[in-house]
Amino acid sequence: MFTVEATHLAKSFGDIQAVADVSFAAAPGEIFGLLGPNGAGKTTSIRLLLDIFRPDSGTVSILGGPMTEAKKDRIGYMPEERGLYQEMHLEQCLIYLATLKGMTAAEAQRRLKEYLERFDLAQHRTKKVKELSRGMTQKAQIINTVLPTPNSSSSTNPSAASTRSIPSLSKSYCWNCEPKGRLSSCPPT
Repeated sequence: MFTVEATHLAKSFGDIQAVADVSFAAAPGEIFGLLGPNGAGKTTSIRLLLDIFRPDSGTVSILGGPMTEAKKDRIGYMPEERGLYQEMHLEQCLIYLATLKGMTAAEAQRRLKEYLERFDLAQHRTKKVKELSRGMTQKAQIINTVLPTPNSSSSTNPSAASTRSIPSLSKSYCWNCEPKGRLSSCPPT
């Protein structure tokens, strides 16, 4: 069984063909990256996988079948746009977002401590998100994606800035995820 399988996906927006006959699969524990130039359909493909968009044709299988609400709770997604609450303190924000994925606040706080240390953000946990540098915010987004122990983690369109600011950290984290059977799409290093 594949963790993720896309078969002959196609999606158009009016006259624009965003995705044309895209197929791929990733097995449990495999590290998979979806690469291509701007406008190649990477973000649209991920949104098709996550059931944010419906394909015009083709099929998507996530964890052995169609996407369900229960499966969505098992998947971490880090969009290019920032999804952190700017006025909240970093720790408070990340705990709140983890509880939206079904974690208890106590468990989220316990696990968050390790991630904040791993990503060199522990000393910034009481800062408001809007006070963090871009690189710190990107690290916080990675934590937000993986904190609720997802089976799959995806990142869309990692910018050159994120690739420059956390290349070795991203590579290290992806390889650390692999033995736990998670699927991660991370910036190339």
